[in-house]
Amino acid sequence: MTQGLPPLSNGPDVGHFLPPRFGSPGLPAQFGIPAPLSPPRQPPSPGRFLVVVLVVIGLVAAVLQTLPVFDTALSEPAGTRTGTAAGTAPSFRPGDPLTDSKIYPMQVKGSCPAARSVTTREAYEAQVSSLIDCLAGIFKPLVNQAGGDFETAQHKFYGRSTSSPCGSEQDAYAFYCTRDATLYFSDQVFEDSQYGRLMIADVVIHEYGHHVQAMMGMFEAADGLSEEKAITTRREELQVFCWTYYVFANVESFELSAADHSYFRDVWSHTDDPVGHGSVKAQQYWGARGLNGTDLGACNTWKEPASRVR
Repeated sequence: MTQGLPPLSNGPDVGHFLPPRFGSPGLPAQFGIPAPLSPPRQPPSPGRFLVVVLVVIGLVAAVLQTLPVFDTALSEPAGTRTGTAAGTAPSFRPGDPLTDSKIYPMQVKGSCPAARSVTTREAYEAQVSSLIDCLAGIFKPLVNQAGGDFETAQHKFYGRSTSSPCGSEQDAYAFYCTRDATLYFSDQVFEDSQYGRLMIADVVIHEYGHHVQAMMGMFEAADGLSEEKAITTRREELQVFCWTYYVFANVESFELSAADHSYFRDVWSHTDDPVGHGSVKAQQYWGARGLNGTDLGACNTWKEPASRVR
């Protein structure tokens, strides 16, 4: 945990501006969702870069990252819930891989390579590779201890479009494919990386979070939920969104500064994908939960009512 910084408030204090991360609305591609918007050709103004992060599940289920937040103090009381109405959560069963995963009580600790903006492709690819290796070292013992099936994640770089065992992607910013346990990063990630020292790490940690979900059997368990697919997708996305900021706060080598905390507030205050990734309020809630969390269970989106992941 970074020392010398006050806990990040998750109230309405978002005084800086960062544009949304945009892309597909977060529903399976076979539903006919249009391709993500193209990133701007001109360098964005300070704090105005756009990020699209996708997770591809099964054949072609592409969902991208948008940032989430709510006031944690406003959480509804936790408890056993059944049903799938807007105000309810999936039914709880002791030992359930979603609501009661054995990885939740565990804490992330370790040190990763310094996060910084880069100017060369060589430096960019090296940072991505070293971050993935670092995350593997951090999560392997946690996944094994929690009874998951650890698998080394692969990664690939591509231009504007690519094919994977999960299908073809056009203008996807970055995505994770469950069928080959691979993280895919487009050229746009490199082009945008100069605009913020945490940009590369943000994308890598998010996509690796989906890999953790896969290793813990969460996607298979989520397939059995009797709630709207969009709600389940938001639970998946907001969980790794939350984990991203939990990792940032608990891997000391990221050395978060007051400026980084301000950056987080800016990012959380915009969304272009409320259907796939939740509203600004949801982003603020789960982002703050991660940044102030004491373990991975701070990001348990599955025990919350659907209204918490809107």
